[in-house]
Amino acid sequence: MARGDVPAPLRSLPRSFVSGATTEAPFELPPEELEKLRKVLRLQSGAEIAVLPGDGSLLRCRLEGRQAVPLAVEHPATEPLHHLTLAQALPKPDKLDAVIRMGTEVGVSEFVVFPAERSLARWEGQKVEDRLRRLRTIAREACEQCYRTRVPKVRWAPGLREVLELLPNAIVLSEVEGVSRPLPLDPLPEAIVIGPEGGWAPREVVWIADRAATLGPRVLRVDTAAVAAASLILLRAELAAVGNG
Repeated sequence: MARGDVPAPLRSLPRSFVSGATTEAPFELPPEELEKLRKVLRLQSGAEIAVLPGDGSLLRCRLEGRQAVPLAVEHPATEPLHHLTLAQALPKPDKLDAVIRMGTEVGVSEFVVFPAERSLARWEGQKVEDRLRRLRTIAREACEQCYRTRVPKVRWAPGLREVLELLPNAIVLSEVEGVSRPLPLDPLPEAIVIGPEGGWAPREVVWIADRAATLGPRVLRVDTAAVAAASLILLRAELAAVGNG
């Protein structure tokens, strides 16, 4: 407990995701989480921490040795009010990392990554699982930082056609000349698709057809476009909830 037995503010507590954690009994912390708490944050036994099972709850716990001792359960309202899927064509690795990190912070609920015809990066074989594992780690760490209680899913699709089949109501951002429809916000899109650095290939433009929309007359970087579009949609949902409250 904080000074005077007053609980420390939840936002101030170090946070770790531990799938399956419950309040029923003390539980072992995963080695990587224990190392972070002990060696990086320099926490000692008796320190308060927040454990996130990934189900929307938060367990206020006390660190004891290698275990977390549950003290209380909380349900902070930090998850987005609108479920948004962001499908991102493979850009350069650093840009994809930024899309996952910042997209998680603004409230994206699910990511789909896929190769477009003009993608500079190519993932094959074991590389797919290795890269997805890295992206899932980035999403989890972003959730810990921004105080979310659910980690977004990150999955793979083999190409744009499969993405459009998977997300039949998706809006596709396009810089093709003649696309004048702005990103629709009423109703709010359930999914958006962002292209690679080189834009959509002619065949992909045909597949996209009337799903195309634009963020305006300026040409945005891949990571800027993804986060700007997601922010517009998710902020609109928050503002609508405040207006109806």
